[in-house]
Amino acid sequence: MKKIRFELNPPKTVQNRYFEEHELRRSLSSLVTRANELVGLIDGIHITDSVLGVPRISGISVAHFIRRAGNNLPISCSVRARDRNYTSFMQFVGDAILLGLESILILKGDELGPDSSTSNLKPTEILRVLQSEKYDRYIHFSLAVPSKAKDRIQVEKKILSGAHSLVTQSIESLADLGELADLAKLHGTRIVACIMIPSQKNLKSAQMIGLDWSEYSEDPVSFILEANKIAGEVLLTSPNHFAAAIEVLKAIANQT
Repeated sequence: MKKIRFELNPPKTVQNRYFEEHELRRSLSSLVTRANELVGLIDGIHITDSVLGVPRISGISVAHFIRRAGNNLPISCSVRARDRNYTSFMQFVGDAILLGLESILILKGDELGPDSSTSNLKPTEILRVLQSEKYDRYIHFSLAVPSKAKDRIQVEKKILSGAHSLVTQSIESLADLGELADLAKLHGTRIVACIMIPSQKNLKSAQMIGLDWSEYSEDPVSFILEANKIAGEVLLTSPNHFAAAIEVLKAIANQT
């Protein structure tokens, strides 16, 4: 049975050099509209956390507005370790539980500018503390892993962390995904395969992370369905081309 989640990026807090409330509200309204368009096409929404270190609205706030619009799709959120201490982590997790979120993806996060201070907390250490304080009785926790199992020791460390699931970076190969899935299944851990929708508008984002989508650019639907069989769950991302994602999701719905 397929399980597909779609990634939404919260609006930037400053969009045209200066903070403007009306621009922020307009962008947030657009995001909520997109979330509602996804109903019936996906199994859940994932909200990112300040990608590339650019300040964006909190995933908790975005989830609140999505819920207030009557959208009952399961919601998960990312949270960046670089930006937080233990106090702010506990606040975030507590808010997520009260809002009824399904899971939280703990990741290190992209580096900020050279003049910005960052936390030295590691995602596995944060997870260990959250588990010791029994937060995991109320919400699932995930960790991020590379799209390829080059550093098996590091991947196995995350597998053995007790995380509910491991979310890959954007994959480009079913063979690489299969290797990760086999490692995880040895220890009863779930893998979520992240896949970027191939389109011209997403090309710059793909190039920034070194993603080569040549294996699936001609037939993304078949690739996504096969990845779903291997991993059990897929997280689709289309940072700059929502319409292309809707087309792919409708095609997937017609095949299943």
